[in-house]
Amino acid sequence: MWSRSKLGTQFIVLLLIVFLVGSAIAGGALSRVLQLRAEAQVAAEGYLLMNSIRAARYYTDLQVRPVLEAQLGSDDFLPEIVPAYAARRTFEEIQASDDRYQAHTYKEAVWNPTNPNDQADEFETSLIQAFEASESTSESVPELFGFRTLPDRGRVFYTARPMRLENPSCLQCHSTPEAAPSEMLAIYGRENGFGWELNKIFGVQVVYAPAEEVFSASRRAFGIVMGLFFAVFAIALLALNGLLQPFVVRPIRQLARLSQRLAADEIQSPQDLDAPESEVLTKVSDRKDELGQLGRMFQDMLNEMLARQQRLRQQIRALKIEIDEQRKAREVEEIVETDYFQDLQKKAQQLRDRKQTDPD
Repeated sequence: MWSRSKLGTQFIVLLLIVFLVGSAIAGGALSRVLQLRAEAQVAAEGYLLMNSIRAARYYTDLQVRPVLEAQLGSDDFLPEIVPAYAARRTFEEIQASDDRYQAHTYKEAVWNPTNPNDQADEFETSLIQAFEASESTSESVPELFGFRTLPDRGRVFYTARPMRLENPSCLQCHSTPEAAPSEMLAIYGRENGFGWELNKIFGVQVVYAPAEEVFSASRRAFGIVMGLFFAVFAIALLALNGLLQPFVVRPIRQLARLSQRLAADEIQSPQDLDAPESEVLTKVSDRKDELGQLGRMFQDMLNEMLARQQRLRQQIRALKIEIDEQRKAREVEEIVETDYFQDLQKKAQQLRDRKQTDPD
């Protein structure tokens, strides 16, 4: 079937095969690149969110807390002086004002928190340990991101940054129970949230985003890019097919038709070529590409074949004349050798002899 199909069809099929194989390879690579780009974009939004919350923490720790503590006694406690409280309130305000973060979750996961709601789970503890381990090496890891599965939310995309105890005033609530305000102990107890060390990582900031947000962004970008790719290829294929027909397929088809006529002995001389055939052969031969080389070779072959046919016809005519002469000579010889002819010769000789002896 393939060998019987036309050249244009074979060319288009080969292009389609190359396109499909290339699309599969390029599509896989593109999908991966777009996936990574979507992850980086969602991670960047998470980092922006964490930066905003961290700024609120610093402001609370450096500006609000000293003012409130000056008005409180040593045993008094207000949640507003805690940076974690400012972080939660800031995130709630961001969610209320920006729809992009409605499905996001923010958590300050601590290995030993004062508030049990901030307790790091097993996965978040592994993030804390990863940040701590990176500090012991020459390559410190500033942030981490990836996918995990939550029991209540399914697959989510997380972005995480380490939290470090940098303000010595924080040790008032997190060093020992004896140094903590009594009102804080009354609320949270004496068992949790103590033993923190200055300049040490005590937890991570984590933002959880729906994994579907990453996948949908990747799929949208992939659909747009592949749609444009298919559209460009379709246009290119139509344009190429439109150029292929008049410049390649049609001249080859006309040369094949001339070859068939030549093989059928329909062309005996250059005059047997009609005007369109002569024009096509001239145009093809004038081209500088491989098809033009083929046309010139075909023209040389045609001229040589016509010349051979002319010489062959001349030889046939000469041979025919020679055969006719030989046949005539053989017929004469056969006549001469017959008894009748020999008898006629004898009688003719007698007549000549009698005429010589008796002229009258």
